[in-house]
Amino acid sequence: MAGGLGDGTRRNGAELMKRRGILLGCGGLVVVLGAVGVVWWNWFRAPYTLADSPGIEVTVRAEKSKYPDVQETAEDVDTVVRVYVQRLRAGDVEGLAELAGPAYDGARSAAYDQVREFGEGARGHVDVTVLEGSVDYFNAIRLTYEKTDQQQELLLVKDDGYWWVGLGEGDPAAGDQS
Repeated sequence: MAGGLGDGTRRNGAELMKRRGILLGCGGLVVVLGAVGVVWWNWFRAPYTLADSPGIEVTVRAEKSKYPDVQETAEDVDTVVRVYVQRLRAGDVEGLAELAGPAYDGARSAAYDQVREFGEGARGHVDVTVLEGSVDYFNAIRLTYEKTDQQQELLLVKDDGYWWVGLGEGDPAAGDQS
């Protein structure tokens, strides 16, 4: 009898150790997946996104050109342009300043001026034309605010894989043109 009891205890102990190993393995997998998620969230997500509101009416198109890269640039800058117009419409000075190129100073003051001058126009339809650029990491755009009949030209600067708005004073060539 004693021998039979010992075998059962050993078998239960082995099963318990196996279950612990599975639980530890699953827990470790959860920790690894969580760490990967945090890295992705911080490194690979876009630094700006379009908010749910306020709603905007924006058309982004490429200037007529014989070069196909103008159309590609128009598609590439679409998000930052829409975010710019949305923050302009909302009067979000801080949000606009966050869109400034990395090598720009005085972005908050420039953003305030943008809101004051073009904020009302952003409440109507905005037609954006991506102009033909000569360098693939700088590109000018023309915004036409139909509500106020205003036009605005902005320089967009590509830095670290994302497009930024040339807001304030700075050297657009100072950033990393990757």
